[in-house]
Amino acid sequence: MRFFEELLKLDSDWRTSEYASVAMWIRRLRRRGSVSTSMAYFKLLAWFVRFTGLSPDEFVKLPKDDVASKVQSFCDRFSDEGKNSTALNAMKALKSFLKANKVKLEELELDSSYRVMKRPEYVPNKEEVYRMATVCGLKWRAIILCLFQSGLRNSALRALTYEMVKDQLESEGFPIRVHITSELRKVLPDACKEGVDYWTFFGAEASEALRQYVNWRREKRGKTEEDELLFPSDSRSLSKEDRLKKPMEQWHLTRIVKKAARRAGIKKWHTVRAHSLRKTFRSVLDSGYVDGGQMAEDDKEYLMGHKLPGAKAPYHNANVDVLAQRYMKLNWAHVHTSIEQLRKKQVVDMAKLLGFSDEKIKKVEEALAKYEKVDEALEEIKKLSLESYKENDERNSVKNYNGKGNYSKSEITIVQGEQKLIRYMSEGWDLVKELSNDRFILKNGYN
Repeated sequence: MRFFEELLKLDSDWRTSEYASVAMWIRRLRRRGSVSTSMAYFKLLAWFVRFTGLSPDEFVKLPKDDVASKVQSFCDRFSDEGKNSTALNAMKALKSFLKANKVKLEELELDSSYRVMKRPEYVPNKEEVYRMATVCGLKWRAIILCLFQSGLRNSALRALTYEMVKDQLESEGFPIRVHITSELRKVLPDACKEGVDYWTFFGAEASEALRQYVNWRREKRGKTEEDELLFPSDSRSLSKEDRLKKPMEQWHLTRIVKKAARRAGIKKWHTVRAHSLRKTFRSVLDSGYVDGGQMAEDDKEYLMGHKLPGAKAPYHNANVDVLAQRYMKLNWAHVHTSIEQLRKKQVVDMAKLLGFSDEKIKKVEEALAKYEKVDEALEEIKKLSLESYKENDERNSVKNYNGKGNYSKSEITIVQGEQKLIRYMSEGWDLVKELSNDRFILKNGYN
């Protein structure tokens, strides 16, 4: 049992307390706050109980002058120690507790004007993040690249289980799709907000690093169980078996990120945090596509896990494949990579994403290698595509015979706008490629 659970006499689910005042407060917190906020507030109230030597129920029955005096003294103590942020949070927590117990805050005349200095933070660029990954072992290389290429929060990444990505890891495809829902809160209470539901991705580099780490783990420890955490705790106070199902601590992840930044030669390494890599992810979204286009703001906000207005989130959830293709068009490459190298890599990545055969992908790579610029290779690639369609028609001619003396043929069309795209795909059309200006190439068979 944690110290605050004992002092506040909470039940195991934090749904009530033996103290009537705390029980009333919990009802308010459950309506308005997250699990992580509740935990932080519980700790602060528990410290206050220790400070005053009074139970919560005894405290709320004091005269208002005594209430104000004890709250102010408790918060000022943190301020005197230079902990203004803690003082401010303590004031918020105690005000919340008092308000839930019908205490009129305006009558207390509390002073909460603690000056909080913004914590300095350095956001590494892409090249620095890749350098950080290079100086790490398999596990931490995977963690840093997954944080960077998914934009996941510290707590969400720590709550991921092997089961969530098992099938994708066993294939060689990418990007790896990651579904973030409130189910993660069963693993870690503060993994995400209540009701959250969105998808994000691990790109090519993150997917490769994750597969290498999981393969090493399997070779070292044998079979990986589905309920094991993707990035479990390293605590030596636990047995090896228990570690695999215990989330690592938040501070541990942050400490390793700082250590990687220092080893990578980043001067301001001490101000780099796990959350900094989420900001690097956002910078990639804002930088736009390799071909010069820009990602829609709704797509950016969705991938960041921010709440979208109206019915936009369900639309994105229903079109994860389209979003994955847009994600793969972003510039994830190292800074020193030329634009033409990026374009060539994107052509090959798109072919893999669309499920092209290994033989066809090899021909595409050979065509790209012959020419300095992608535009020069496109004609040859187009010929390969046409040959592929002809081969498919000949191969499937018997199977596609419609009984009326003719055969089905491959139909290609271009549509504009996502509404038309959704309608066509619902009718069985397959997306071949997304073009500029919100246009899409689709293919289907017809009689």
